[in-house]
Amino acid sequence: MDRHVPMHALPEEIQKMSRDDTVCKYCGVSYLILHEFKLMEDKVKAMEKEMKFYEGSVEREKRLQAQLQCLSQDFEQCTADSESKTERINNLTVQLKDKQNELQNLNEALRCFQEEKEVAHKKLQLFRKRLENHRLTLNKTLSLLPFIRRELVSIKEVVSNKLDNWTVLKEEIFLQIKTISKAASTGKSSTCNNI
Repeated sequence: MDRHVPMHALPEEIQKMSRDDTVCKYCGVSYLILHEFKLMEDKVKAMEKEMKFYEGSVEREKRLQAQLQCLSQDFEQCTADSESKTERINNLTVQLKDKQNELQNLNEALRCFQEEKEVAHKKLQLFRKRLENHRLTLNKTLSLLPFIRRELVSIKEVVSNKLDNWTVLKEEIFLQIKTISKAASTGKSSTCNNI
């Protein structure tokens, strides 16, 4: 069936008339039936468009539900990963603090060791000075040792001579004492005999 398409549009005054003015009071059909058909066609086209949109929306909704489910699973996986990584970070933080404490203790031990090293170095310098003084004293003593030996030998000779002289002198004194004793005892006996 061919549709009749009007050549000219309805005048604006007629288009703006209310529906009650363009409808037959007896049968209720509009005098402007073609205009009504046009309006109905426009409504049908709009409804068909809307139906196509809603038909596609069911498919879209299924796809979106599937995507939402995938995203939910991804979110749960990411949450689990995040919790695991947070726990790992916490463990690493604790380990870092332990290592920092260890490092601090080692630095303190190193500082103490350096202080001890400085004290030992000062003592070593002092001992070196003392050793040098003792070495100088020993060198002086060793250089004097031959002179002292000569002096000792000379003193021994003098002492030996004096001892020899003393021995001779002592023998002479003993002999003189004996002689005097004998003379005295003979003198006493002759004095006693004279009395």
